[in-house]
This record gives sequence, C-alpha cells and structure tokens, in this order.
Amino acid sequence: MNKYVALFRGLNVGGHNKIKMVDLKAMLEGADCQKVTTYIQSGNAVFLHNRRRDEIEDFLETAFENQFGYKPDIIVRTNEEIASAASEYPFFTNDRNMSYMMTGFTRHAPFGDALSTLEEVAENGELVQVTDSEIHIYFANGSGRSKLAALNFAKKIGTPITTRNRRTVLKLLEMIEDL
Repeated sequence: MNKYVALFRGLNVGGHNKIKMVDLKAMLEGADCQKVTTYIQSGNAVFLHNRRRDEIEDFLETAFENQFGYKPDIIVRTNEEIASAASEYPFFTNDRNMSYMMTGFTRHAPFGDALSTLEEVAENGELVQVTDSEIHIYFANGSGRSKLAALNFAKKIGTPITTRNRRTVLKLLEMIEDL
C-alpha cells in the first residue's frame, strides 16, 4: 500500500463547492482508500491505496465526480513528496507569520518561464520560488489583497495549483507519517 495526501482544489471556499469532510471520507473509502483521515474543511485527506501515483489523481477525480456531480482538481502527493515540500520551503524564518507561508502544489510541471511570470506579479515583499512540482510563496502582507494570490495559475504557468499554508503542510506531513 502507498501513502498519499490528496489536496482538493476549491472545496468549501467562499461558500462554493461545499462538501462535508465526513462525505469526502466516505467517497474516498468507496474508492478503495484505506485508513482515510481528513484535515480541516478545505479538502485535505491522507490515506493508503494500492494504485500507483501516476493513476490515483484521475481515478479519484472520476470517483468524486460520480459521487458529487462535478470534477475538482485533485492533486496527490506521496509521503516523500510532502516531506520534501515541507523541508524545502525556502522562506521560513521564526519572525515570519506561518499563515503567510504558502506552498502551491501543482498538477503538472509549470511552464519554464513560470518563475519570471510570477515574479512580475509579486509585489510588496512577496517572495516566490518554483520547483517542478511546487510553487513556494511568502505573502509578506497576507494573501487577501495580493495580485499573486488572485492569479489564474493554470493560464499563466500552465498548471492548476492548490495552496496550503505552512501549518497545514506540516500537519499533513505528521498525519501521513502516522499512517
């Protein structure tokens, strides 16, 4: 069995796509996920599954659509990938607000010029780093009014992303390690 974290993009945001976590858990269990645990209302789940990493996202998106009637982006990471994203966050310092430290998990590798595209939009002390599978961001003044936070990432860098703050990433890492 493989350990996975599923990050559901756009669930329970601004009153849209409302899904109870108990219903999400039941859907995952119905899709042969084992030891499913969800975390907060924004669509995070850890579980075991026998499918390979390259199959699981499409498989879960289809199961979700069959259950709830629409198809969100679901971005899946292994325990090793979550550990790497947590340890490689480049903007951590103790004097920064952890809620402003975000990791955007990408569905596919972003365009080659993604960093320059994002740096052009970043303002007011915002910091950005791009890897093959994550976009690390520090929102110096929070993300509420940030042009970077409002960016259509799929259009601008070629891949949808879903972001989680540092506290959430660390909690998901702890949960997946406990499976």
